[in-house]
Amino acid sequence: MTLAVASRATYLRCEFKFGVWSGDVEPTSFYDPVNFTKLEITSQTQEFEQLISNMESTYGQLLASVAKPTESASLSAEADYMPPYLMGLMLGADITELSQTQLQVTDEPVTLALGVWVPLANKYLIPSAVATPFVLETDGDPDTEIASTKYTVDYINGLIKATHSDAVGAKLANYYKATRTGEIYKGGQAKSAYLKLIGTGTEKLSQKRCRLQIHKVSLAASAAFDPVAGGYVKGSFAGDLLTPSTETSPWTYEYLSDLSA
Repeated sequence: MTLAVASRATYLRCEFKFGVWSGDVEPTSFYDPVNFTKLEITSQTQEFEQLISNMESTYGQLLASVAKPTESASLSAEADYMPPYLMGLMLGADITELSQTQLQVTDEPVTLALGVWVPLANKYLIPSAVATPFVLETDGDPDTEIASTKYTVDYINGLIKATHSDAVGAKLANYYKATRTGEIYKGGQAKSAYLKLIGTGTEKLSQKRCRLQIHKVSLAASAAFDPVAGGYVKGSFAGDLLTPSTETSPWTYEYLSDLSA
């Protein structure tokens, strides 16, 4: 096939899946596409080393100029819809499974102070409005139930606050913790990963299909995480592009000359 020589504009619309390198072993599976809103590839930064003439006849003229790389190719990315693995990388977090089974808790000792929240032994409690009521009692013989209007419970975090002096002091809590499953992110750590990105796309002017692969990038979070800002959470990532031993460049772009799907 003869390479095209005519000039053309390029307008890309792409989506990328990613896989995780295991040492020097390429990914054997890939996560679903990520909604990247930025995927900026910066080529190697180069500077020119000049040879200036010191000879009388050509004094001050440039005899030679050699470009030499000073920084490797790099990637800067932003995304707002991603698998949990990439969310963990954004938060610098280890991800573990959250699993809790419903269980009745009887006569749990708790010491309350007026107007402040005190932690219970469990979180994710079943609210009184849903099932068996939360019951706070005095620790006596017999135990006496304290009116629910005299204290407040944070059922998600497992906290209780006395709002009346009758609820202050050593008490007994009775409640049910709920069945819950989910994900736990232990954030704020120095996390990075070697990823491979496989992209498909369309050059919109010609409607011709293309592929773009970033063979290996050492990626880490590159911006702050603000849980109270509102709107969709956007992750920012940055890292260096590497050339695996099986490739001759850090990334590859393939453009089809036909209209194949």
